[in-house]
Amino acid sequence: MPVYHFSERHSRVLSAEPSLVWDALTGLTLDQLTIAKPLVILRHLGRRDTVTSRPLFTDGPITIIEVQAPRYALGASIARPWQRTPSRVEVSSLEEFAAFDEPGWVKYLTDFHLRGRATGAVLSTETRGYSTDRLTRRKFALYWTAIHAGSAIIRRDMLATVDRISRREQGWRPTPARADSLM
Repeated sequence: MPVYHFSERHSRVLSAEPSLVWDALTGLTLDQLTIAKPLVILRHLGRRDTVTSRPLFTDGPITIIEVQAPRYALGASIARPWQRTPSRVEVSSLEEFAAFDEPGWVKYLTDFHLRGRATGAVLSTETRGYSTDRLTRRKFALYWTAIHAGSAIIRRDMLATVDRISRREQGWRPTPARADSLM
């Protein structure tokens, strides 16, 4: 999305093999997140249809519209996130997403990019959003001001959880510090 009104980017260096990182990312559920789960439940307070055990990759707030496994995925969403129960427009392709221009909506693209390194991988995610009209842009700016810190915490929690799961699958264990090395 070359033109956007807001963006957020996070990345993390992981010590597990890229294939294990990809598996952890694509299988990640809300139940596995330590910080994000309570924030999401708070956001949906009073709703009983919040499912926490399905993979976010296939049943999350964005629809994955492009996958180049095991290194890249792109998700899209068109929503009115400031609403108590956000209205959404389902999209199934980048072309459909790009063509949508109805006033009153925010269009988001979120990607996940995995790059291998000699000692593991780097996983990054970026979200860009575009409001379809000036009034929506102002509404979203207020909403974004209120939730931006929480959004960043959720992204970091996702990356940390993918790191933890992929290291566990690889059998990684931290080396205990020796008492004499602490002095």
